[in-house]
Amino acid sequence: MIGLLKSLATTMKHALDGEVYTVAYPDEVPKVSPRFRGVHKFSQERCIWCRQCEKVCPNDTIQIVMDDKRNGEQYNLHIGQCVYCRLCEEVCPTDAILLTQNFEFTGDTKSELVYNKEQLKAVPWYKDIDPLEVREPDRGGWVGEGDGEVDYQ
Repeated sequence: MIGLLKSLATTMKHALDGEVYTVAYPDEVPKVSPRFRGVHKFSQERCIWCRQCEKVCPNDTIQIVMDDKRNGEQYNLHIGQCVYCRLCEEVCPTDAILLTQNFEFTGDTKSELVYNKEQLKAVPWYKDIDPLEVREPDRGGWVGEGDGEVDYQ
């Protein structure tokens, strides 16, 4: 019984302190964590069509269709099926696919949640923040970081 009263007292203390935790969305823009994984952005200019993102995707969200000359004809991503694990972003050698902080995407049907490469290219950055510009890579594992010459052999 004492535990119940302590819990109730803690709840009332936080409920009556005057701080507001809800946001009047869409009138106010909510704060998004820097680690938030939102809708993907795709750069066809950077992509080398290695298909690593398609292979690493745990639930086959990404489908790439290529022609006979290994040129990418279609790049489809099913946003509604994605679990936002960020494996596609991590495995991409050219940073052609990035997860933005943009969470504002909707669809009435499943087919509206399948994005092609043109739609992924047109995805706006959240608050105009480019993740490549703000990203600080972990340099702890880099060879030759620090003083002296770098020998890559």
